[in-house]
Amino acid sequence: MESPPLTRLWSIGTRLVVVSLAGLLAACSPLVAPAKTVPSTPPEPQIEPACATFDSRIWAQAVFDDDPGAHAALDPDWDGLACEALPPGAAPALWTVTVPAAAIPADLASVTDGDTIEVIVNGRLEAVRLVGVDAPEAGGPYRDVECFGLEGADFLTWLVRSGGTLFIEKDQEERDRFDRLLRWVWLDRGDGEVYLLNEALIRAGYAERFRDTPNRRYVGELIAAESFARQYELGFWAACNAGLTTDVVLPPVPPMSDPDAPCDPAYPDVCILSPPPDLECGDIPHTRFRAFPPDPHNFDGNRDGMACEGPT
Repeated sequence: MESPPLTRLWSIGTRLVVVSLAGLLAACSPLVAPAKTVPSTPPEPQIEPACATFDSRIWAQAVFDDDPGAHAALDPDWDGLACEALPPGAAPALWTVTVPAAAIPADLASVTDGDTIEVIVNGRLEAVRLVGVDAPEAGGPYRDVECFGLEGADFLTWLVRSGGTLFIEKDQEERDRFDRLLRWVWLDRGDGEVYLLNEALIRAGYAERFRDTPNRRYVGELIAAESFARQYELGFWAACNAGLTTDVVLPPVPPMSDPDAPCDPAYPDVCILSPPPDLECGDIPHTRFRAFPPDPHNFDGNRDGMACEGPT
């Protein structure tokens, strides 16, 4: 067999050297990562598997606080805050999973403000004042919008319209001086959890506990809820302590000396317009004035001739 030409051997050797050098350079060169694609929207926060049982941060935190050792998985970073990726939301009742037997079903008609709703019960439209709750004012005739008042009304609207069946439960009093039913209001979503709206509002920081009331069936739960909201600075406990306010321009109250003012004669000591709208004591700047029949605004709830005697 003939030996390959010298020029061919040289060509093959040259290629081997070039290939070897190229491989050596590639091995010694730093790796260059491909360019990263920047997402157009930030990624969704990762929810810990243990938190998937809950639909709100407030609920998870309340359960965690009840027994941090048993629920340590809700706080993987050990900062004392549970399920931080969840929305704030609301917490169901922690002491029961059933609506009390004495509560009766009601159909929601509307939400008036952060502590008053209208329902249809037994075929009648009734205004219902949530007992044990004092929410900031959401505005009205002659009434300022108080800090977090609109937010409280929005929160209550969201909660009662989130699905399920409403129930109202009587305590000691039947009605207030404005003829509103005084009730504990329950929501059963049909998912194994029930919400006492009075307590849920306070725990989420949209209302505080109303202390001057004989309706005290769940006062212990309300005290715990308010302590929770204050501890975690929820709702107005953070916003309003920081000095946030919402101002509105109030319509002028006609002075008594104005002969053309449409003052209702049922209130001779002050100038109050005749209905409509139907006013409450909290809507006007006057207290302790005479009220004569027919008292169209029902300012004199106990019919003693003196209107707007107590706190609104």
